[in-house]
Amino acid sequence: MANQQPNTGNFCWVDFATPDPEGAKTFYHKVFNWQYTENPMPCGGTYTMISAADGGGVGGLFLMPDEMKTANVPPHISNYIEVDNVDAFTDTAKNLGADIKMEPFDVFDYGRMAVLLDPTGAAFSLWQNRSTDCEGTMANRETHGMFCWQELMTDHVDQAADFYKKLLGWTYSVMDMGDVDYTLIKNKDDEIGGMMTLPLEMQHIPPHWNTYFTVTDIDHTISVIKDNGGGVMMGPQDIPETGQFAVCSAPDGTAFCLFQYLGK
Repeated sequence: MANQQPNTGNFCWVDFATPDPEGAKTFYHKVFNWQYTENPMPCGGTYTMISAADGGGVGGLFLMPDEMKTANVPPHISNYIEVDNVDAFTDTAKNLGADIKMEPFDVFDYGRMAVLLDPTGAAFSLWQNRSTDCEGTMANRETHGMFCWQELMTDHVDQAADFYKKLLGWTYSVMDMGDVDYTLIKNKDDEIGGMMTLPLEMQHIPPHWNTYFTVTDIDHTISVIKDNGGGVMMGPQDIPETGQFAVCSAPDGTAFCLFQYLGK
C-alpha cells in the first residue's frame, strides 16, 4: 500500500455516487468522522469534498444523476488513478480493449479526467492533476477514514493484469490463499492493491473495484455501522501478519471495506 501522493499509476481519489447525499454524509461522519465542504456546480447541484478529521483530503460525494438511476446503476464508489496525460492514457486504454464511458474532460481548473471500463468490465477513472494547490493535501493512508487499498474482483484476472501492466506499468506477485490466488499490485515499488477472481457466490455481480478504508478500531467501527443502518457482509477477518478487514454496506447500499493495520 502506498501513500496517496501524485504519482502516475497510483490511486489518488475516490468519490461516492448516492441517491441520498445528506443521509450518506451523516452516516459516514459517524463511521469515519469525515468533514465536508460543499462546492456548488455551474450546471447545478453540489459536489461535496470529503476530508479526514485531521483535514487531509479523502475524496468526494454527489447526488446520482437521473441517467444513472434510469440505467439501474447502484450507489457506488469510483476509484481514480493518477496519470500525467489523461488524453494519451485514454487513447492507449482504448487500443488495449477498454470501453471509454466518458471521454476526457476538464474539471474546472483542478484537472482533467476520463471514465473507462477495463476489458473485463470493471469501471475506473483516470485523473490528471492541474492544480498545485491540491498536491500534498491528501490524508495519510494510515489515517482513520482514508482509503488505503483498492481491490479488483473479476472473472479474468490474467486479462486485467495484462491490461493494467501495459497501461500503467503495474507489476504483480501472487499469494496462495488456499482456495484462491490473490494477485498483489505494485506501482513502482509500492503495493497499492490486489486482484482476485470473483467467487462462485458473487458470479451475479459484475467485475468491480473494492475500496478499503483505514480504521483504528475495526470492532468499534462495525458497531457504529450497524447502529446507523449499515450492514456487515463479511468479517472482521484476520489477514495473517497484516491486519483485519471487513466488507460492509451503507444504508443506501454502497459497498465498502474496512482495514485495521496489525498492531494499530
